[in-house]
Amino acid sequence: MALDLVSIAQPHYIPGYTGHCPEYKYRIGDTYGSTTHKILLDPSVNHSERLVLSDRTADDFQIYRPPQTDIDVVNARFRNGDPVYKHPMIPGYEGFLPRLNAHFGQRYTVSATEALSEFQKSQLNSRAARNQLERVVDLQIGKGQPWDLVDRFSATAEFKLPLVVVRPECAGILRDLPMDEPKLAPPTHSTSPYFMENSHPDKYIVKGYSGHVPYGFQRFGESSKKLTNSALCDFSSNYRRRQSTEWAPVNVVK
Repeated sequence: MALDLVSIAQPHYIPGYTGHCPEYKYRIGDTYGSTTHKILLDPSVNHSERLVLSDRTADDFQIYRPPQTDIDVVNARFRNGDPVYKHPMIPGYEGFLPRLNAHFGQRYTVSATEALSEFQKSQLNSRAARNQLERVVDLQIGKGQPWDLVDRFSATAEFKLPLVVVRPECAGILRDLPMDEPKLAPPTHSTSPYFMENSHPDKYIVKGYSGHVPYGFQRFGESSKKLTNSALCDFSSNYRRRQSTEWAPVNVVK
């Protein structure tokens, strides 16, 4: 009887298991084993039909990485004249690989092949779109014959390519037209508050600054802005006074 009170009914996750348990963070007030036991038997919880340590050798579904389509795309790129990228990519290659930073959780060869395939497909799509645009331009100016219904509609479209500028005042947004822009004034925050004029509204130190504030040790009972402004004004005044008297060059008259 005492053993039944101590033991936890099956199924349950062993205490100390750090993997994912669905909806565990929403259950409070019970031990880990009892909570996971209730979760595994709760029909309203979306959990896997298999246990964590189930036998998966009988599965008839298996994913091969990288797919054969990606391998074919990379090899086709190599045959078209790219002497650098070829499947399989040897681990340890330190050169640039496009789209590699977006792939995680796989071996280097798998990630490199999938990244190269994705990049090559993007290049082919961009090239096809550019060729289609050039064909539309040729059809609209009378070069070539339409092949299908889409080409006929493109040749008789209301808007002709290349598009002409109808608003000259917006020509500045075009990248191929140089525009004279006014020079930007230096930002006001580039001047140190130590050397601003005493009447300057920004002559204070931002709240939260934990460095040394000259002449600020003897001031109390004020807000940070007023206190640092008063301290900096005293510092600037003393600095300019000593600069004009003590630090002035000495002229020796004989």
